[in-house]
Amino acid sequence: MNILLVQPWLGRHQHPVMPLGLAVLAAGLAGNRVRILDLNLYPDPFEVLESELARFKPDVTGFSLRNCDTTSSQDPFSYLPAFQRQIKLTRKLFPATGIIVGGAGFSIFPGEILAGCPEISFGITGHGEGNIADIIRSNGTGVIPGRSALALNPLFNLLDLPGYLPFQKNLSAGVEVNRGCREKCRYCSYPAISGSVLQERPLRDVYQDIVTLSDTGVSHFFFVAPVLNSSRKRGLDVADMARVIPAEFTWESYQTPEGFDMEYAGRLAGSGCTAVSFSPDGGTDEQLQLMGKRYRSSHVEKAVAAAHANGIQVSLNLFPWHRETGVKGMFMGFRNGSRWGRTAGSHLRRLRFSLIRRMPGTPYREAQPSFSDGIPPGQFVRPSPAAMPAFLILKRLFERNMIQ
Repeated sequence: MNILLVQPWLGRHQHPVMPLGLAVLAAGLAGNRVRILDLNLYPDPFEVLESELARFKPDVTGFSLRNCDTTSSQDPFSYLPAFQRQIKLTRKLFPATGIIVGGAGFSIFPGEILAGCPEISFGITGHGEGNIADIIRSNGTGVIPGRSALALNPLFNLLDLPGYLPFQKNLSAGVEVNRGCREKCRYCSYPAISGSVLQERPLRDVYQDIVTLSDTGVSHFFFVAPVLNSSRKRGLDVADMARVIPAEFTWESYQTPEGFDMEYAGRLAGSGCTAVSFSPDGGTDEQLQLMGKRYRSSHVEKAVAAAHANGIQVSLNLFPWHRETGVKGMFMGFRNGSRWGRTAGSHLRRLRFSLIRRMPGTPYREAQPSFSDGIPPGQFVRPSPAAMPAFLILKRLFERNMIQ
């Protein structure tokens, strides 16, 4: 069977990200003829899709929708209109082909996306590499839960790796370390995407992925995990593994401030870690508690200071507006976030103040995908009209972006 796995064009040209999920999915399709196509690598994505469909003649075409939109109120761009066009083109050119859709974006809004794209045969939520072959053979309908198979390793040889090398510092080259998240952050969609059960990938497999990609020219990695230090021990074990790999590379990851002290930061820096991203999601103790965080603002301050002292760049993203803490809390959130940025000093990489994007399965239940070019303002948790100008002014005053 010919199976074409596609990472859809997002609808505008931006730096590409290696489709790690498709490389793993391909490993679950042994015995088939599989090709992976990332349309974000090409200046004319629709022409490339049409050409590849005509040349490969797939029995099944699978689309992995990585994101539905930017989730940004300042850049409210939806990826779904371009996705719809790609689905329609595929169905028009190959009426008999099975069209399957999965990926993180689809897993958040599966019903809505199937309704908006009736050309899709069926969709798979979550990780599907464990049962993808059975699902294709069964020719199912509707939404089918995927099954994880963490023991399957990605088939990097199916990717156009040179196309991602110029974008390594923009997280283009990923290696999966952890899957799933047991945290209960109030706004977060990770449980819908990869489950609430933490799975730690064997470090020997992580090691081999890094060696394989290093041999192809990758020198900077993003270690893929909701938070790398799901426990302090796990974070240290990953750092120790990275330290003994016989290749020159650097890496970065998402981290929680819990346990991120001077010793921990030193071990990371010694293993090639050059940047970490913290997502406190609130600027005050009350806001952190509202977001379901176990730590407090003092932990964030110490973690940022430890990263700075060890030469690690820091990115911070905060939601300073929460209805429960009002305008006063918003001002305090901006103030504390700005202070953490000053603590990072010359190692501040990015300081971002955002509004919460409503997501299903969270208390913000009015969540909907947008099939127009923009995301409606109502899809964000916003201050009142009277307070919104203050939010925008403070955002402009305090936000920092040291990288492009």
